[in-house]
Amino acid sequence: MVLATRDGHVLHQFPYTEQLLYRSPEGRASVAPDWRPAPAPQAGGELVPPIQAAVNFSFTPIELDHPDPFGVTVVLMEEDGYSVRLTEAFAR
Repeated sequence: MVLATRDGHVLHQFPYTEQLLYRSPEGRASVAPDWRPAPAPQAGGELVPPIQAAVNFSFTPIELDHPDPFGVTVVLMEEDGYSVRLTEAFAR
């Protein structure tokens, strides 16, 4: 989880491993998280590039009445070389 402001971000990590609960005869697995101790929050913690880009673009000014703010974010991220696809919920 990342708490971000214009001035920076804090990374909160919640590590876990997957515990196998059941595997069906077809090969589908049911798993549950096995939570590990969480490290202390990290101010300015390193983010993977797509998440860092999303945080950066979250603070790129756009007109509030823009009809497609998600589309603008996609264009900005694609201009930086990311491949982005919105789900149907955001494509409306």
